[in-house]
Amino acid sequence: MDLLGFLGSGAPPASRILSAIFENAAPTWFQDADELVRSPDELPSDIVFAGEALGVGAGEVYDQLVSSWGKVDTAERERIGAAGEAALVQMLRDGTDGRVDHVSTWSDGFGYDISFSQEPVAAHIEVKSTTRAGRTTAYLSRHECEVMLRDSNWVLVVVRLDSNLEVVGVGSVPKDWIAANVPRDSTPSVSWASCKVEVPSAVIENCVLQLGADAARALPPWSEGVGA
Repeated sequence: MDLLGFLGSGAPPASRILSAIFENAAPTWFQDADELVRSPDELPSDIVFAGEALGVGAGEVYDQLVSSWGKVDTAERERIGAAGEAALVQMLRDGTDGRVDHVSTWSDGFGYDISFSQEPVAAHIEVKSTTRAGRTTAYLSRHECEVMLRDSNWVLVVVRLDSNLEVVGVGSVPKDWIAANVPRDSTPSVSWASCKVEVPSAVIENCVLQLGADAARALPPWSEGVGA
């Protein structure tokens, strides 16, 4: 959406202008705002000054930042996630003789995205994709985690894409590390539904051994993506 689109909305003028700054101009720090700016006190001075010029305080600027970041992040995750899944499906079909079913295209109830089988291997692949070289963030639902715990064939595969959404590296995250780091319900009255997981680079395995030798040869190792 362009600036004129923002100005034509029903939001207050200051909010519309700040939205345009965050979502269109996209300051260099905006992509990592969830990590870099956790309170109004952590806002960069230039955006605080912009807010003052618009007659709003740091608190209101921060609220707009959170709203705009969430909107952009959700759209980007959907775009990059779809590209990563489709690319991995195609690479498995081109590089192996196994059966590849992109199950997430017809149901989100499986708790994984791709079913792969090539005797004696069977794998249920949950795909998380990124275009970032220095940060791997995975959003996991409770259902995905519950499937992971009961399904011995479940594997979390991370796909790194370049700016053209071409695959440059593929790795996996150990199930025991995921199980040790996802939330726990502290009371029967409250339960978690989804979580954001920051996966350390040292945790990511360089290939996906669960898919067998053919797939391991067909997929570029994660280290290639890190160096890209």
